[in-house]
Amino acid sequence: MNVIVLLLVFFFCTSAARADEDVPRFIRIPLLFITDRDQLPATKLQAIDFGPHRKYVGECLHDPFMGSGYCVVENVDHKTITPELKALGWEPAAPKEKLTASKAELIAGANFDETEKKFYGKVHDQALLSKDKTLCIFAHGYKYTFRRSMFSAARLAYSAERPLLLYSWPSVAKLRSYTADENNVEWSQDHFNDMITDLKAMCASDPSVHLRMYAHSMGNRLVVRACPLLKEQACFLEYNLICPDIDDGLVQHYARRYLSGKGTAHIRLYISTKDKALAFSQLLHGGYVRLGECADSFGGLVGSILGDQNNGSAVANSEEERAEQELIAKTKARIQTIDFTNIDVGWMGHSIPDDLICSMSMTGKPSAGLSLEEVDSGNRGKTTNLFAKFTKVSDQDPNAKGLGKLLKVVKVSTPTKVATKPANN
Repeated sequence: MNVIVLLLVFFFCTSAARADEDVPRFIRIPLLFITDRDQLPATKLQAIDFGPHRKYVGECLHDPFMGSGYCVVENVDHKTITPELKALGWEPAAPKEKLTASKAELIAGANFDETEKKFYGKVHDQALLSKDKTLCIFAHGYKYTFRRSMFSAARLAYSAERPLLLYSWPSVAKLRSYTADENNVEWSQDHFNDMITDLKAMCASDPSVHLRMYAHSMGNRLVVRACPLLKEQACFLEYNLICPDIDDGLVQHYARRYLSGKGTAHIRLYISTKDKALAFSQLLHGGYVRLGECADSFGGLVGSILGDQNNGSAVANSEEERAEQELIAKTKARIQTIDFTNIDVGWMGHSIPDDLICSMSMTGKPSAGLSLEEVDSGNRGKTTNLFAKFTKVSDQDPNAKGLGKLLKVVKVSTPTKVATKPANN
């Protein structure tokens, strides 16, 4: 009898151990990266790392660093590393590796042309391994070290279960260096544009591959300023603008010039009325609101812009007018403003709701435990309204409703996740 009990105990213990192996607590998430930061001297902990300064101070040779690596994230969804995920490069973290542990390696080539060819070959191969031959691209925001940007990118890739290319520009990563970051992200624009051009060429050579763009905070400036290259590009399935720290009025200028009814990509603007970071940016910029705090329906704004564009030309007959209205309606349908205030974390807000964003990207629906409720737009955060009064700059009638509707994230149940609290993403 005792022997049977011991055998049962041994069986259940080994089964539990195997289950732990199948569902590791921490996972290495593979990443691809391009960065125009300066390379730091090697250390015992990190052979390859990048600093807060530009690769070039004087003349720029337009040859950013390209490479691959991984970053460790917590397996908060208790995912099993399936053969598909293993093929992408997912693997359990080493026993001594902790949350945010990372490693980067550079692509070696005799010259930059060779390095670039090898890199984009690897990018293409990774995209083909994903479920839908899709590559995600992420541009980080203000006050990010290279390592912190890898962690945020890895969390996004974990939720998306797709290969991800991180574009890391030289953020100084200090609170007092906001204006330096503004300067550096502008300097980095041409390199970002080069990446867009190369990715478009890759997709042109293999039309089965598609791209999804994600940008957070100040990183959205790169995406908006690349609009001339992105207009009507079918290889891009969507653009996700997360808490964008860019002037709202400037975006309207770009929209009027480059938004096209012939485009097919979904555009999702993620905002939070808890976002105090953007409110302080508003104050620093003389009271002019940022896109991420405008709280108006982006689709409603777009409808107004396209309507103005069409009003500039004479309509020959009612049939043409009907066709134009259908085009406007179709364009508005692929543009969403999503208010995630109810799941924004921290006193400052300005977080990246990875699960929500990736679920909307891949399924068109919010993640488990959440739903979307259509509400009137135009309700801005208290801090935003306070700074508008302080600076005496207001683009909004406080008694008027916004343009159209937006989608507000509502909790319908509490997800059963217990995660180690990481650094701000």
